[in-house]
Amino acid sequence: MEESIQVEDNKDIIEKSKSVENNKIQNETLTTELHFELLKQYAWLSSAIIGAVVILIQLKILTFGSNVYIPLGCFCFSILNSLIAQDYIVESLTKGKTIYDISTKVYILRNLSIFGLGLGAGLLTNSFT
Repeated sequence: MEESIQVEDNKDIIEKSKSVENNKIQNETLTTELHFELLKQYAWLSSAIIGAVVILIQLKILTFGSNVYIPLGCFCFSILNSLIAQDYIVESLTKGKTIYDISTKVYILRNLSIFGLGLGAGLLTNSFT
Protein backbone atom coordinates (compact mmCIF):
# COMPACT_ATOMS: atom_id res chain seq x y z
CA MET A 1 0.00 0.00 0.00
CA GLU A 2 2.76 2.39 0.95
CA GLU A 3 4.69 1.56 -2.24
CA SER A 4 1.71 2.41 -4.43
CA ILE A 5 1.42 5.82 -2.74
CA GLN A 6 5.11 6.46 -3.36
CA VAL A 7 4.76 5.39 -7.00
CA GLU A 8 1.82 7.78 -7.46
CA ASP A 9 3.79 10.58 -5.78
CA ASN A 10 6.72 9.91 -8.11
CA LYS A 11 4.38 9.99 -11.12
CA ASP A 12 2.99 13.34 -9.95
CA ILE A 13 6.50 14.72 -9.52
CA ILE A 14 7.50 13.50 -13.00
CA GLU A 15 4.36 15.00 -14.56
CA LYS A 16 4.95 18.32 -12.81
CA SER A 17 8.56 18.48 -13.95
CA LYS A 18 7.49 17.66 -17.54
CA SER A 19 4.90 20.43 -17.31
CA VAL A 20 7.48 22.87 -15.98
CA GLU A 21 9.88 21.93 -18.80
CA ASN A 22 7.14 22.35 -21.43
CA ASN A 23 6.25 25.78 -20.00
CA LYS A 24 9.90 26.80 -20.05
CA ILE A 25 10.18 25.85 -23.74
CA GLN A 26 6.95 27.70 -24.58
CA ASN A 27 8.09 30.79 -22.65
CA GLU A 28 11.43 30.76 -24.45
CA THR A 29 9.73 30.52 -27.83
CA LEU A 30 7.29 33.29 -26.98
CA THR A 31 10.05 35.53 -25.64
CA THR A 32 12.10 35.04 -28.80
CA GLU A 33 9.13 35.84 -31.02
CA LEU A 34 8.30 38.96 -29.00
CA HIS A 35 11.86 40.29 -29.20
CA PHE A 36 11.96 39.67 -32.94
CA GLU A 37 8.55 41.26 -33.52
CA LEU A 38 9.42 44.31 -31.44
CA LEU A 39 12.63 44.86 -33.39
CA LYS A 40 10.70 44.47 -36.62
CA GLN A 41 8.20 47.13 -35.49
CA TYR A 42 11.01 49.58 -34.63
CA ALA A 43 12.53 49.15 -38.09
CA TRP A 44 9.12 49.48 -39.76
CA LEU A 45 8.23 52.63 -37.82
CA SER A 46 11.57 54.26 -38.61
CA SER A 47 11.12 53.42 -42.29
CA ALA A 48 7.60 54.85 -42.28
CA ILE A 49 8.82 58.09 -40.71
CA ILE A 50 11.59 58.37 -43.33
CA GLY A 51 8.90 58.01 -46.01
CA ALA A 52 6.82 60.71 -44.35
CA VAL A 53 9.83 63.02 -44.24
CA VAL A 54 10.41 62.50 -47.95
CA ILE A 55 6.78 63.40 -48.65
CA LEU A 56 7.02 66.50 -46.42
CA ILE A 57 10.13 67.59 -48.30
CA GLN A 58 8.35 67.12 -51.63
CA LEU A 59 5.42 69.19 -50.37
CA LYS A 60 7.92 71.87 -49.30
CA ILE A 61 6.75 71.68 -45.69
CA LEU A 62 10.28 70.74 -44.65
CA THR A 63 13.45 72.10 -46.16
CA PHE A 64 16.24 69.67 -46.88
CA GLY A 65 18.98 70.82 -44.53
CA SER A 66 20.84 69.88 -41.39
CA ASN A 67 17.60 69.95 -39.42
CA VAL A 68 16.49 66.97 -41.54
CA TYR A 69 19.82 65.17 -42.06
CA ILE A 70 20.35 64.40 -38.38
CA PRO A 71 16.85 62.93 -37.73
CA LEU A 72 17.16 60.83 -40.91
CA GLY A 73 20.49 59.57 -39.61
CA CYS A 74 18.86 58.67 -36.29
CA PHE A 75 16.12 56.73 -38.08
CA CYS A 76 18.71 54.89 -40.16
CA PHE A 77 20.63 54.15 -36.95
CA SER A 78 17.44 52.70 -35.47
CA ILE A 79 16.80 50.52 -38.52
CA LEU A 80 20.39 49.32 -38.56
CA ASN A 81 20.33 48.37 -34.88
CA SER A 82 17.04 46.53 -35.33
CA LEU A 83 18.41 44.54 -38.24
CA ILE A 84 21.64 43.75 -36.43
CA ALA A 85 19.70 42.55 -33.39
CA GLN A 86 17.41 40.38 -35.54
CA ASP A 87 20.41 38.88 -37.30
CA TYR A 88 22.11 38.28 -33.96
CA ILE A 89 19.03 36.47 -32.63
CA VAL A 90 18.84 34.23 -35.69
CA GLU A 91 22.58 33.48 -35.68
CA SER A 92 22.60 32.71 -31.96
CA LEU A 93 19.59 30.43 -32.19
CA THR A 94 21.13 28.50 -35.08
CA LYS A 95 24.23 27.99 -32.93
CA GLY A 96 22.10 26.45 -30.18
CA LYS A 97 21.98 29.36 -27.75
CA THR A 98 18.75 30.35 -26.04
CA ILE A 99 17.22 33.80 -25.94
CA TYR A 100 18.10 33.91 -22.25
CA ASP A 101 21.79 33.42 -23.08
CA ILE A 102 21.81 36.42 -25.42
CA SER A 103 19.27 38.61 -23.65
CA THR A 104 21.76 41.25 -22.50
CA LYS A 105 23.08 42.00 -25.98
CA VAL A 106 19.56 41.94 -27.47
CA TYR A 107 18.40 44.30 -24.72
CA ILE A 108 21.20 46.75 -25.51
CA LEU A 109 20.57 46.64 -29.27
CA ARG A 110 16.82 47.01 -28.75
CA ASN A 111 17.32 50.04 -26.51
CA LEU A 112 19.74 51.60 -29.02
CA SER A 113 17.10 51.12 -31.69
CA ILE A 114 14.32 52.77 -29.69
CA PHE A 115 16.73 55.54 -28.66
CA GLY A 116 17.51 56.32 -32.31
CA LEU A 117 13.82 56.30 -33.14
CA GLY A 118 12.91 58.58 -30.24
CA LEU A 119 15.81 60.96 -30.79
CA GLY A 120 15.03 61.22 -34.50
CA ALA A 121 11.36 61.87 -33.82
CA GLY A 122 12.22 64.53 -31.25
CA LEU A 123 14.70 66.28 -33.52
CA LEU A 124 12.28 66.12 -36.43
CA THR A 125 9.48 67.58 -34.32
CA ASN A 126 11.83 70.37 -33.27
CA SER A 127 12.47 71.27 -36.91
CA PHE A 128 8.80 72.25 -37.34
CA THR A 129 9.00 75.03 -34.77
